[in-house]
Amino acid sequence: MMRSVQRILAVFESFTASRNSLTLQEIANRIELPKSTAFRIVRSLEQAGYLVRLDDQRYCLSFRFTRLAGLVKSTLGIREIARPLMAELAEKTAETVAIHTVMGRNRVCIDSLGTSSSPLRTVMHPGEQIPLQAGSASKVLLAWMPKNVLTPLLPGVARITKKTPSEIVAELAMVREHGYAISHGERLEGLSAISAPIRDVNDEVHYCITLNGPTVRFEGHEKTFIKHVRRAADDISLQLGGAAD
Repeated sequence: MMRSVQRILAVFESFTASRNSLTLQEIANRIELPKSTAFRIVRSLEQAGYLVRLDDQRYCLSFRFTRLAGLVKSTLGIREIARPLMAELAEKTAETVAIHTVMGRNRVCIDSLGTSSSPLRTVMHPGEQIPLQAGSASKVLLAWMPKNVLTPLLPGVARITKKTPSEIVAELAMVREHGYAISHGERLEGLSAISAPIRDVNDEVHYCITLNGPTVRFEGHEKTFIKHVRRAADDISLQLGGAAD
């Protein structure tokens, strides 16, 4: 049963904004199944009203998805979606987890959660604003900004970081390539952080998830923490309707 559900979901996920109609062979290739098996799944979904076969024998999603989309709770936001996954990440790492977004020239913490009882821990408060200049969360939010929004911010970032605008742009390009950002003592001495982008249904990044903690506890766990942060970001993105990185 679970395999059947996964196959059905894989068919739905085969469609994208740029490829909103597919041939049966294209669907089979994308879900990595024989054409005969793909046909049985596609035929069942067509009969159930979730797929439409066009005149050219290509398939597309039906308007039934529009009706289902309308049933999504209108107040369901980033905090409600992210909270369980933040708790899971905090539990795995025993560090503080936060969600950040951009507000003007600052990044603002919209939610924070920590499970560590250690006296040496990071404390972040929802609503706390930090200049959008240094730290892993700033790097991620800057890295996925539209160019016309990013460009006016570069002189201020350059002044604080003592880097040239071209060096900052190159660093942000590396952040996009790697899919995460990491910082050690950039904002506060002895504090490390790892951030990853959260994508929405339009493949835009307006939020990021950040793991914060003392540098001494990040040492030796960096690779594992990066993996956990990226997985949490991907899971939140999927629930927001976006694609995993």
